[in-house]
Amino acid sequence: MHAFIRRALCAAIASLAATAAHAAYPEQPVRIVVAFAPGSGTDNVARYYATRLSEELKQPFVVENKPGANGSIAATQVARTQPDGYTLFLGSNSTLSAAPFLFKKLPYEPLKDFTAVARLSDIPSMLVVGADSPIRDFDQFIGKARAEPGRVTWANANTAHLAAGMALTKQAQLDMISVPYKSSPQALTDVIGGQVTAMVVDTSAGTAFVQQGKVRALAVTTARPVAAMPGVPSMSGRFPGIDVYSWLGIVGPAGMPDEVVTVVNKAILKINASEDTVRFLRENAGAEPPPSSSPAEFTQFMHAQLEVWRKLLRDANVEPM
Repeated sequence: MHAFIRRALCAAIASLAATAAHAAYPEQPVRIVVAFAPGSGTDNVARYYATRLSEELKQPFVVENKPGANGSIAATQVARTQPDGYTLFLGSNSTLSAAPFLFKKLPYEPLKDFTAVARLSDIPSMLVVGADSPIRDFDQFIGKARAEPGRVTWANANTAHLAAGMALTKQAQLDMISVPYKSSPQALTDVIGGQVTAMVVDTSAGTAFVQQGKVRALAVTTARPVAAMPGVPSMSGRFPGIDVYSWLGIVGPAGMPDEVVTVVNKAILKINASEDTVRFLRENAGAEPPPSSSPAEFTQFMHAQLEVWRKLLRDANVEPM
């Protein structure tokens, strides 16, 4: 009996010690791995949240950039890391929604290999032309594309751009030429210079160019207008069914302790609720914080987004590599 009591006491003490350890999280610096290069729109958002999380949780949150292979290098690294909460990943539609339909062999599974923590923001795309373009609005763009089949060119630099542009092409029954680029800045430079007619670009990359008067926003790709782009119509107003946007969220390796997930989730929800965050996202990324959601709701969102991006990329005629 005494041995049984001792074992029970030891188990209880171990459980309390583990709980105390998780409750103290974080006790050391935390890495946020980003699958895109420094200076990108996604990187800027990551650094904002890293700063705010450092303030909230009283430990450094440090951004580590691991670009390459459309984000799979960074995602794979995090998926194979110890799930203690000290390595997190800035997940997105590129790495966790579209990737399974872009690659025949993916070294990770978006749902099985990650723990959903919290959504950060939803980022729409927009159709833009150079400031010197004679095209003044969305209706004029559609008119030109229909009047000149096979001659209007549009740039794109990632899967969200491509999916949104192809959705417009399909819904409006347009014959346009898609011009892929490796990066948004180079594509925007060519739009400004008139080398291509237009571009579908996410607001995190294009907002600054709109604000500087270098490009003109004609329409956004979300079903609803975007607060950061007042007066810019939604494509779905004329072509119902178009609703394409990127998303960003924090995930960790599969198996993260619930207590750790709760700490980070609560901190992010508090950050998302602040006026400073709303202002930062609108002014710097043309984005909005998502509705407050639990890790379980974020997991459901990720499930749903897999089907959304499967359909978007199928409709865009994208073949897995």
